[in-house]
Amino acid sequence: MIILAYVDPGSGLLIWQAIIAAFLGLLFYLKKSRDWILGSFKKPSRPEKPSEAGPVDVQPPPVRR
Repeated sequence: MIILAYVDPGSGLLIWQAIIAAFLGLLFYLKKSRDWILGSFKKPSRPEKPSEAGPVDVQPPPVRR
C-alpha cells in the first residue's frame, strides 16, 4: 500500500508560527503572573507629602494694566 501525501509549504510555516506564538504567549503569561504574585507581597507605597517634597518656587502671575 502506497500513501502519497502532500504538505503545502505554507502549512508548515503556519505550524511553526503557531508554535512560536504559543511559546511567546506562555512566556508573557508566566512573567505577568510572577509580577502579580510578587507584587501582592510588597508593601503599598505611600504618596509623598507636600512638606517632604521640598520647597516649591511659585511665582505670582504678571500684573496686567
